[in-house]
Amino acid sequence: MSTSQPIDVRDMAIVHRTFRSAYEESAQLVRARPTPSPGRVRFLADHIDFGLEMLHHHHASEDLLLYPLLLERVPEQAAMTDEVSHEHQVVQTALNSALAACATWRQHPTVETGEALAASLDHLNEVLQPHLDDEEQQVVPLAAVTLTQEEWDAVGEHSSSHIPRARRAVAFGMILEPLDEDDRNYMKRNLPGPVRLLYPLMIQRPWTKYASTLRSGT
Repeated sequence: MSTSQPIDVRDMAIVHRTFRSAYEESAQLVRARPTPSPGRVRFLADHIDFGLEMLHHHHASEDLLLYPLLLERVPEQAAMTDEVSHEHQVVQTALNSALAACATWRQHPTVETGEALAASLDHLNEVLQPHLDDEEQQVVPLAAVTLTQEEWDAVGEHSSSHIPRARRAVAFGMILEPLDEDDRNYMKRNLPGPVRLLYPLMIQRPWTKYASTLRSGT
């Protein structure tokens, strides 16, 4: 199945940009203070767990709503689609290791457990980057001429539905922070009207405070 006009799939690379930087930054933050305060451990561990959960739900949504449609509708591309889909398993194994390392560091924050966590985040980043490249270069262009816009949008909506309400400002702040004005406005287009109107209060201010604590908190 091929659509006559490619759908808008710009959001995938934008969301991927968050995942491309999140785990490297988290590893740097863990290494920055080998013996952090208990409050700092809790804050960073919560942040890392949240970033890992975002990636898990992102991939789970693709496994449920993206890859099956591509396999069904474009069987001649099944080998490529299967190959990239199976990369999720490699990423999930690394993700699970990072979650376990974070749990250990949370309970026993030592120099050794901190380095083990940072190393696990490094490894996740190493296996994740080529997968994101494969998706953007092979899967996303295929989806653009195979899925309807409604089907494509459902993937992102399913993923974002798992973000706790109390964490939505942080999640959206993480996504928007590295973007230029054009991409930022593009991503804000689907926000409810009241949220767009009150964006500085509902998203920008909470994110600025959170990011300050993340990067310079004690």
